[in-house]
Amino acid sequence: MQSEQEKKEYYKVIIKTCYIANVVYLLTHIIYLILFLIIKVYPLVYINIGSILIYSLCFIVLKKKKYYPYALICGNEMLIYMSLASIIVGFNLGFYLCIIGVCVVSFFSSYFAKGKGKILKSIIWCGLSFTICIVLYIYSICNEPKYVVDGGAKIFLTIFHISAVFTFIIAYLTTFLNYAMKLEKRILIESRTDKLTQIHNRYDLYNYINSLDNKKNYSLSMFDIDDFKHINDVYGHLCGDEILKDLAQFAKNTFEDDFVARYGGEEFIIILKMNDDINDSYKKIEEFRKKIEEHEFKFENSIIHLTITIGLEAYNNCQTIEEWIGYADKKLYQGKTEGKNRTIY
Repeated sequence: MQSEQEKKEYYKVIIKTCYIANVVYLLTHIIYLILFLIIKVYPLVYINIGSILIYSLCFIVLKKKKYYPYALICGNEMLIYMSLASIIVGFNLGFYLCIIGVCVVSFFSSYFAKGKGKILKSIIWCGLSFTICIVLYIYSICNEPKYVVDGGAKIFLTIFHISAVFTFIIAYLTTFLNYAMKLEKRILIESRTDKLTQIHNRYDLYNYINSLDNKKNYSLSMFDIDDFKHINDVYGHLCGDEILKDLAQFAKNTFEDDFVARYGGEEFIIILKMNDDINDSYKKIEEFRKKIEEHEFKFENSIIHLTITIGLEAYNNCQTIEEWIGYADKKLYQGKTEGKNRTIY
């Protein structure tokens, strides 16, 4: 299910691409119209007038947010126009290259379209484009063009089509790549963020610890909320969630230069860089515990006081991350058995 941010980005890409594409298609047919008026190829003059009318009306289609029907209109218009142009003035002027561009549009449109069978629809469009190109080529061998275009007009049309198709493909692929990269970045961030508390999760915790050059310069503290089940039982799970979110932000704001992660349930882990030894970390962690004890957590009309128990461990001679976390967890458990609301190190 898409988040609101994803939906905004999704529709932003579609709207921007469709409007720019429609302007480009409209201007292209205006250029064709002027050129064919100059060289007096009147059948294509009339056809271009029809295409200009179609793309002018397409602005109404886009205003009504009918993006997929718009893509179908563009695809069909392009296939029909380029086919007729190839028959009228000849295959070797490069109109067929624009038909190849339809393949790029079909995959781009299918990616952003809703519903099933996206790949199949794109393959069908590509197959249709391929077939039309082959048929037009065979037709050009067997038949002379209705109008012969020579000189500067021929050179212009050939270069125009080559340039247009390359620009066309690059523009669509760049748009798609930018969107995909933003989506990939957002997914990466979300995969490393705890959904409820919006701080680092266990997956990102392991990544962070693995990235540390010298773990012996760091301490790891694990803490959880004392009697958290009682809070859920008395005030409800919604309250419990709010407590977790508030506590996570409290810890994050307190340890701005350190790493705070939700390990699971009501358990959190803080990775602190030690200036001298474990005692330095203990002072910071113990001060944090006391602030939590004094803090008033609010939910609806209730003011809730809570305490936390903390297990603190330096890396020392731990062989693995699991062993490091395990030592801190044992000290947390020791603190629970000794009466809670304390830091053991």
